[in-house]
Amino acid sequence: MSSVKATIAGGLLAVLCLSLSGAHAQTYVSLGYGGVTCTTWNSRKPIEGRAYEAWMLGFISSYNAYVFSGPNVVAGAEVDDLRKWVDNYCAQHPDENFDAVVRLLIDDYSKKRSN
Repeated sequence: MSSVKATIAGGLLAVLCLSLSGAHAQTYVSLGYGGVTCTTWNSRKPIEGRAYEAWMLGFISSYNAYVFSGPNVVAGAEVDDLRKWVDNYCAQHPDENFDAVVRLLIDDYSKKRSN
């Protein structure tokens, strides 16, 4: 299985597990870049950054496909908006893992949509 397929499969598995579990208790293994820390995100090089962003977008897409009751939980947001959200969060939480950060981003956008 190619690394892209493995990353997508990991994202799908993570989202499916998230939908079956409680709030933010991580009861699954996050594959791919989900395990990197905010410190790694904060020190990313341009090519690494694109890979992390692709993982994030794949995770959000999986959430949209399997959990969200609409077409796009981050509708109206550009990739730059999502990157800035993660940048701001990671600046304050350097030890947080990327999987948890993206889940928090989804939660934040979900709350905005419900208001």
